[in-house]
Amino acid sequence: MESLETIANSGSRKLIEYYGKKLGRDEENITTFFALLDTIEEIMETKVRPYIHEWEEKGVQLVDGKVILPPKMESALNELIKENELYSFFIPEKHGGFGYETLFSHGLSELMTRYDIPLQMLTTISLSVLEALVVYNRPEYEPYIQNFMEGKNTGYVAFTEAGAGSHLQNIKATSVLEGDEYVLNGTKIFISNGGYANAGLFLARNMVDGKEAGTNVLYVEGFDGITTLRLEDKSGLHANPTAQLLFEDVRVPKENIIGEVGDGYRKVLERLMGMRVGVVAQGLGASARALELAKSYAEERVQFGKPIISFPGVSRKIEHMETQLPRLRAYGYLASYTLDRYYYGWIPADISATGSAAEETAAKMFASPILTGMAHYFASAAKLYVAEITNSLLYDAQQIFGGNGFVSEYEINKIARDVRVLPVYEGTSEIHDWLIGRSQQAMQMLPKFERTSLSFNGKTMYEEILATRFPGIFDKI
Repeated sequence: MESLETIANSGSRKLIEYYGKKLGRDEENITTFFALLDTIEEIMETKVRPYIHEWEEKGVQLVDGKVILPPKMESALNELIKENELYSFFIPEKHGGFGYETLFSHGLSELMTRYDIPLQMLTTISLSVLEALVVYNRPEYEPYIQNFMEGKNTGYVAFTEAGAGSHLQNIKATSVLEGDEYVLNGTKIFISNGGYANAGLFLARNMVDGKEAGTNVLYVEGFDGITTLRLEDKSGLHANPTAQLLFEDVRVPKENIIGEVGDGYRKVLERLMGMRVGVVAQGLGASARALELAKSYAEERVQFGKPIISFPGVSRKIEHMETQLPRLRAYGYLASYTLDRYYYGWIPADISATGSAAEETAAKMFASPILTGMAHYFASAAKLYVAEITNSLLYDAQQIFGGNGFVSEYEINKIARDVRVLPVYEGTSEIHDWLIGRSQQAMQMLPKFERTSLSFNGKTMYEEILATRFPGIFDKI
């Protein structure tokens, strides 16, 4: 049997195939998905790559309260999600889709971020919103799901507020039930896709008779009552709107509540795991592209009569990048696979296959809290590991370009600026270091559960840097 290291060295598609089969996908399912990736790659190569620098220069604009994307970006987005019915691949079969799991959306995100993270965000953040509608499905959600399937909806997630970043329980936004509708009020900040996307999740305090009774997550479609107050002027991700949104007496049907009334915070934690794994995919795609660019430049750039890749200081960096990339993939796809096992209530195969119904029920009861802890553990560990190492890797990739790496017209400069936010959004690395420690107990309670070792021979210099920045991290992950 091939080791995980060997599989990871063979590329992301081998990992998708490996874990896809463990999730019950057959060869035909996997081949169909790879055909989708081929189509997406062609679009990214022909309709995206030629315009990335222009999009980066022009950025997004707020004109008369409306968010305007750079020229030709919206047409590329429409070709991805409308003409190819992209979201149908991740919608369950009962809603008319193909039902591919998080593992596969992770593969899509990685591919897209090899080209452009801003467009990837415009495309795949919708999956977090769509997933909430599917998991907590009600008959009233069907039109919303179909709108995503037809490419009419683009998603956003409105959780963060001033004073309530990582500590979301500090939010001030409110939801009040009036008749058959919830009335939403509040200001949200740092909203990716904000002001452009028309379908989102809104986190608010559940107010009953003027008193707080838990929190709610509600689905909001359309722009009525929503004002884009400003777009942030960021150092990176110029072609993706990061907005401050004001919600004033926004009315949504009471059925638009996600899950149970007052239980919104727990639903947020579930959604955050998927969004954190999405950040991991961004790191994988950006790192792969950075290595490709740095190696090509080092082979072509000549100094003192020979390519700079022949100098030990440069060749060592390239070698460590090449060693590091499969490790990033291994951790990233393991996190996606673990999240899918959590979502689908995985239990030990020996009990599921041979045990009685009572044994299976007992196993599920035992598995639930452990799976929750395991999912949080891998989501946080992968997010910290990949986000931090991606930034260290980009530092070296940009360094190989010398002065050109500091010039904005070079793609490596854009990537380095874009990935700087990876250790910051969806929970800072420091928060995840703390969360990993909290989740370790669940990992120690897996006598019957498969535990995949991610131990590789030795440490790359990027892992050494990580160990310096986060002492004891490799004792935890």
